[in-house]
Amino acid sequence: MIIILEGPDGAGKSTLVKQLALRFDDMVHIVHHGPYPHMSPEVLCKTYFRSMTPALTFNDTVIMDRSWLSEPIYGAVYRNGDNRIDLPRRRMLERVALSRGGVIIHCQPSFDACARAFVERKGEEYLDNLQQLRQVYNEYETLGLRTELPIVHYDYETDSFDDVFAGIQRKTIQNGAGGGGCFKEGVILMLCDKGPKANMRPTAAVVPFINFLDDDGPSRMLATTFEKEGVSENDIYWINTQMHDGKPTNPEFVRRLKPRQIFALGNNAYTWAYQNGVRAIKLPPPLYHMQNYPNQPYHILEADYGTGNDL
Repeated sequence: MIIILEGPDGAGKSTLVKQLALRFDDMVHIVHHGPYPHMSPEVLCKTYFRSMTPALTFNDTVIMDRSWLSEPIYGAVYRNGDNRIDLPRRRMLERVALSRGGVIIHCQPSFDACARAFVERKGEEYLDNLQQLRQVYNEYETLGLRTELPIVHYDYETDSFDDVFAGIQRKTIQNGAGGGGCFKEGVILMLCDKGPKANMRPTAAVVPFINFLDDDGPSRMLATTFEKEGVSENDIYWINTQMHDGKPTNPEFVRRLKPRQIFALGNNAYTWAYQNGVRAIKLPPPLYHMQNYPNQPYHILEADYGTGNDL
């Protein structure tokens, strides 16, 4: 599970982190993020990604005190509005979080409560003064518009820890296969080609098309295309059709997932679908499209490439 705590300074995140760590019986990893003032966007994304890898690899619990969602909010205060996490990168990071039931706890009591805590701990928080705190507080009020992850709201003045924990259990979505994204009935299923060559644990979640390099085209193109077509990451599940050892992926998960649409990225993924009786629409591999049709937009839901509709 991946739990992300967000909220303004003085909102009770540090106390809640300790309470959460005591509640979980399995291995818990606590990561405090930020403010990372001089990191490049590429390194910053890798930092957030690496903090989630214990959940991906071992299915451990990761509790993150702040995440990429803090970037635009604190960037408005410290970097004249510069946001180092652009939309494709945000979507990829949220795809990773969704792969292990990612949930955000939005900590936001009254401004007065935050201000009192801020004054008592001045020098320990990110911000310098109450004016900045007010600006950050107002930005956090629209957190739900900045993310596709499920949110549990927490006001320590009115909500109990049991309320928060019940909200986490209610909103987290368990991953029912070895892919990434949101494993819930009725999503769009993206069948990809081969997984990583490295020897992966059988229980690991492998998330296709995650690359934070500035010049990585295919991953960014797919994220951008889905954004333009109005599909959020919590409505997509991604999975490789071939394991690291070359064995084909067991198709049993498709029956449980019951996707409303299935797309196969390339010949190998389409062949896997055909051999397993899975009705899929074939799409050209993203890299092939970029190399051969650099000036033409890539389509997914609006695909009309003339192949693959007959399964």
